[in-house]
This record gives sequence, structure tokens and C-alpha cells, in this order.
Amino acid sequence: MKSTKEIISEIESFKPVDGNWLGLDELVNKLWESGNPELGINALFGVFERYPNDDGAGVFWTILHGLETLNYEKFLYNSLMDKPSHMGINMLKRIENTDSKFLAGKSITELKEFIKNSPKADSELLSEL
Repeated sequence: MKSTKEIISEIESFKPVDGNWLGLDELVNKLWESGNPELGINALFGVFERYPNDDGAGVFWTILHGLETLNYEKFLYNSLMDKPSHMGINMLKRIENTDSKFLAGKSITELKEFIKNSPKADSELLSEL
């Protein structure tokens, strides 16, 4: 059985082969089975950042739903500030849909303006804001 640290390392280095994301899905499941999924929050947001316009053939939605069970807000904020992604923006919109005006104590409106003006944001993502 792999340690949580080994699972996280494999998530951080994961690359799909021929569009096959099942290996990542297995790693995410193992991370939750380890009992310490919160240790992998940065690695999971790192997946979104490495593939900012993708949904991992649906696997990223598994990650999103898992992250939403954890204390993830500051990590989402940092991820969106550093490397905005399709899935990060989806998470932000889901928070916004609860009528929340803040993410990790910061204004969602100001964050969205920052993303719109960020050279790190792929132009394809801007229409999602």
C-alpha cells in the first residue's frame, strides 16, 4: 500500500497517455482512501493548473467534488491568482451561486477582475467569468 506522500507525488507527476485519465482517477480515490485527502489539496489544484482548459475526461469533476468536502477556499483563491483554470473558475462560480461575495475573506468581484486582467489567464477562460 502506498503512503499518502507517494500518492500525492504520483498525482503531481501524472500525465495522461492518449487522453486516458483513469490513472489519475485511481490516484484520487487512493488519496481519499488514505484518510488524509487534505494533504493533497495543493497537488489537486496543481492538476487544474497544469491542464487549465481541460476537465480530464470528467475526472476533474471528481476532484472538484472531493475538494468541496475539504477546507479548500484559500487554496482555490491562491490557484486562481497564480494560474486560473476552467475547473477553478467553475469552483468560484459554484461559490458565487450560493450568494457568497467572498472567497477566503477576499472579494469575489475583485478576484474576477484580477483574473480578467491577468496575463496568466488563457483568453479562452475569460468568457467563463
